[in-house]
Amino acid sequence: MKKVLGIVLLTTILVGCEKETIEPIYDDYKLTLDGRLDTTNEGFYVLEMNPQGISQQVIHRITGQLLNHGEEPLYPQKVEWESSHYWIMTDTAYAYVKRRMNLFGDWVNTRDTVYVTGFGGTIVPTINPSSYSGTDGEINTMIAPITSMKGDTMIVVCKFEDLKKEIKIILQ
Repeated sequence: MKKVLGIVLLTTILVGCEKETIEPIYDDYKLTLDGRLDTTNEGFYVLEMNPQGISQQVIHRITGQLLNHGEEPLYPQKVEWESSHYWIMTDTAYAYVKRRMNLFGDWVNTRDTVYVTGFGGTIVPTINPSSYSGTDGEINTMIAPITSMKGDTMIVVCKFEDLKKEIKIILQ
């Protein structure tokens, strides 16, 4: 009798169990970009190149947001950046001018100027190629166009998996 009762009980438990299906949760990423500059009526951003000629490069930060289901991704996500512009370095990368302080406390240049050469033909990108999402899904990169690009329109592209966003920046 105990055997029969055990078999009936076991059969009832096994028959009463249903296989529970778990629906997979798919990622739903959204990517936005912000040039952090004034825009034209056409939606182009405008970056003013050094009007005083202080420096050859203009450094500017571009930001954006990468969200999954409207929230910060669980783990930092790598995004890739591209720019339509680059420049080619001449043979002399830079000159290192030694300075010292004279007896009156003034800085003076010495005659020991060192020229760093051998970089001729090196391609220099105008954008950092990658970054990772941070707090609230924020993403950032830096661009650094040079003054000879003034008048051009730079296209900046951000990619994450199958998402791709671009902005256009007039170098004015």
